[in-house]
Formats: sequence, structure tokens, C-alpha cells
Amino acid sequence: MPEYEGGCHCGRVRLRISPPAPIEFLLDCNCTICAKKGILHIGLDPDQLTVLQGQEDIETYRFHSRIAEHSFCRHCGIHVYTRPRNNPARRTVNARCLDDFANILAETPLRAFDGQNHPKDLPAP
Repeated sequence: MPEYEGGCHCGRVRLRISPPAPIEFLLDCNCTICAKKGILHIGLDPDQLTVLQGQEDIETYRFHSRIAEHSFCRHCGIHVYTRPRNNPARRTVNARCLDDFANILAETPLRAFDGQNHPKDLPAP
């Protein structure tokens, strides 16, 4: 099983992901928050994401349906992972936060996700 590590800009938050296979694609969502932040998502099961340090430095932003949780470092503001609205049982990690991002980007195709037109009438938790 491959492993990747990364973190936020200031280094307070560090994480490890352990996908069951090499990363198949990076999800490029065009919703308002992902587009503005430039996030490229890697989808994972929650047990494939480990926060190695800085759990106390993570804040969560929610909006609209309040289902999605956008987790970021409260010191530097870098978005590190999400609980997505369209599949709240999963997590996505911001691929740009991984230490080996340049190699991952060069070797991994992008897949578009139309988050702008995704149904917005999902029930609140």
C-alpha cells in the first residue's frame, strides 16, 4: 500500500495518506470554494487519512448545507482535507499539500467534477 505525507504551509499540521493503490486521479472540483482555493482532491476512506501532528491546530469551515467540512490550519490557513458534501462518509486530501506533489501531478490525470451544478438540496446533518 503506498503512503504519502504532507502538511500545511507553516508545518504545524502534518498528515499521512495510505490509499489502497497508487493514486488513480486527482479530482478538480469547480465549486466556489475549491476553485478559489485551487484544491485538487484525492478521495480516501477516513481510515486512510492520519493526522500525524497538529490536530489541535485544525479548524473547520462549513457553509450552505453544512454537510461538507473544509479543514484547514488555523495559523497559515492552508486547506488540508475535506469531508465532502456529495459523500460525507469519505475524505478528500488536498493533493497540493503532499510533499511529493510535483511528481504526483506529473504522473496522475486530472478528473473534472462539476461541483457548481451538483445538487444543492441535500439534507443538513
